Amino acid sequence: MSAQQDFLVRVWSQARRQLRANIAAPSLPPLWLIDPSASAQWGHRQYTAMARTLDLPHGTSQPNDPWHGLETAARTALARAVDAYNFLEDSELSELAHLHAHQVAALVSGLFGCNIEYSEDIYWDVCRLRLMHSRWGMSAGFTSTRNCSLCAQDIDTCQHLLDTRYDITVRHDAEGACNVCGRLSCPHTDGETVSAFPRPVMSELQLHEVSLVSRPRDPLARFTKVELSPDALLQGLGEDPSGREICCYRCLHPCNGFDQLPNHDY
Repeated sequence: MSAQQDFLVRVWSQARRQLRANIAAPSLPPLWLIDPSASAQWGHRQYTAMARTLDLPHGTSQPNDPWHGLETAARTALARAVDAYNFLEDSELSELAHLHAHQVAALVSGLFGCNIEYSEDIYWDVCRLRLMHSRWGMSAGFTSTRNCSLCAQDIDTCQHLLDTRYDITVRHDAEGACNVCGRLSCPHTDGETVSAFPRPVMSELQLHEVSLVSRPRDPLARFTKVELSPDALLQGLGEDPSGREICCYRCLHPCNGFDQLPNHDY
């Protein structure tokens, strides 16, 4: 296992160096296609124009670090791949989604590297792929009122119909949530008018209980970080890390299967 890990780390390190070199290399068209006197300025003008055409989420600045942008996109892709598996777990596409999550995780780990999080004198497992293989989540019992996203009245009694589109002026609240789609990051721009369906917005929520279940009603109600015990770290590392940075290579290893919720009747 150690030899396999060393081999994969070496291969991915070479790929990372090559990718960084390609990003840093001047990106110019063939000199016979342009005026040689303009070649020095072509890259800056071209990439500035390309950046302005990007469809970025609300509140996001234009990219200025290609490597950071690639890493952000790759880690976002991993999060989406894990979300997809959680939604497709009981479908015929589950194994395909499982394999895809492994492939994306290997790319993220191999190119950009991963560390075990250390905060408040505790090591935390935040690996999306590893946590995906622990098949349990949380199911909350609560009561709330459902208001209309257009008029803020009770959605069951207001004049807006759920199957009818209405023209809405886009605005984002203080936390950045969009009044059209409810998301924090979306392509909608404040002040523009879009056609959208009304949607329920929960308020006056009262939490009554939270249960640990194998299939939460919300497929995304899964753990995002789990504390790593000192004994587990000592066994895996052979010594107490004592707050030192720990690199994680688990996503480069073959899948060891899923952990199911103990003592659960399926």
